[in-house]
Amino acid sequence: MRKILKRSYLLVIILLFNIIILMGCENDNTDRKNNDRYISSIEINKNNAKVVSIMNTEITNISNTKIANMSNVDKNGNDMVTKIENSANFYISNIWLGYEELDKNNNIISNSETFLDLTLAPGESSSVVFPHKEYSKSIKVISYGYQAEDKDITVNLKKDDVEIKDNEEQIENSKGYEVLTISEIYQENDSTNTYKVKVKNLSQEDLGNIALKIGELKDGEYIAVNHRPAYNVLKTSEEIEIDIVASTEADELIILGYSYDDIKEKANIDIDLKSHRAKINK
Repeated sequence: MRKILKRSYLLVIILLFNIIILMGCENDNTDRKNNDRYISSIEINKNNAKVVSIMNTEITNISNTKIANMSNVDKNGNDMVTKIENSANFYISNIWLGYEELDKNNNIISNSETFLDLTLAPGESSSVVFPHKEYSKSIKVISYGYQAEDKDITVNLKKDDVEIKDNEEQIENSKGYEVLTISEIYQENDSTNTYKVKVKNLSQEDLGNIALKIGELKDGEYIAVNHRPAYNVLKTSEEIEIDIVASTEADELIILGYSYDDIKEKANIDIDLKSHRAKINK
């Protein structure tokens, strides 16, 4: 009788143990499904939204200012440049700066915007170029904006005001969309500024319109962002070599992300390898 009770007791324990494991697996699967969507981990509000530090918000005497060693600046002197830095503890992307162009009498002759196709990690900095009209004599930055977490943020420097809106784009964790393996960037000939990188398609589908997003850095600061397309469809398991031409000022190149067409889903997937987020464009 005791043996039967012991067996029954053991069977109950085993049954309960299996139920707990199954419940844990089910919760784990649910968590994974939830984590596939882009979930905000930091609450952005008016107290922590002013994160773009701008070296010079006003640039004067444009015609007398010379910019040296900047390949992404107009050689005719019609562009000006400053530096910005991400002072937040979160990633920021799709950064733009709004600025006024002023004439010699400080009259506003144009309101313009400049965009930075780059994600900045906390503490990272980048050069920003301000294209301007030939007769502009000074520039004044009056606003900036960026995307972070699931928000679109606009900071009005004139009014000292912050506007925060929900980002309506479909943005997800990129883990399930990172279907390319990309080699280290290498240089076959030290005497040129041409580099190469190998790209392989690990997915089960052919991919079209592949483009690499490449950041150029000098002394640890971004000075340019370029897109290098692969002009052929990349078949499953196929590997190709892509040439990259960098500016002579860059001392480091980084693959920031890539995009491709998912033919089956009829969508363009734009992946940011820094924040590991994917933008789904259908």
